[in-house]
Amino acid sequence: MRPAQKKINTQFDTWEISSGTGPFTTVPMAKNAQAQLTCPVRDEVAGGSRAELLPYSQAQFVTLLNRLDSRLYDGIGYDLVFDGAGQVTSLKSLYRP
Repeated sequence: MRPAQKKINTQFDTWEISSGTGPFTTVPMAKNAQAQLTCPVRDEVAGGSRAELLPYSQAQFVTLLNRLDSRLYDGIGYDLVFDGAGQVTSLKSLYRP
């Protein structure tokens, strides 16, 4: 992970995300953590509408992420929630600025 700044754009009622720079840091995911994506990755659909959060297990998420073209990795971002032990408990909102 690498920190980014997220703020509300009141003009368009959207989020404005400024990607961070510098080295990446590896963070552990809790055993029961779940990826919740706001859109399908590639052609994968978990049912429901695009407006819903689509739940993926860690294994499913990693498999889908590994299918992406490596040129897309720069700029992909997530909202992470950490527990008191510094582990990721939730990964939400795959986005690309």
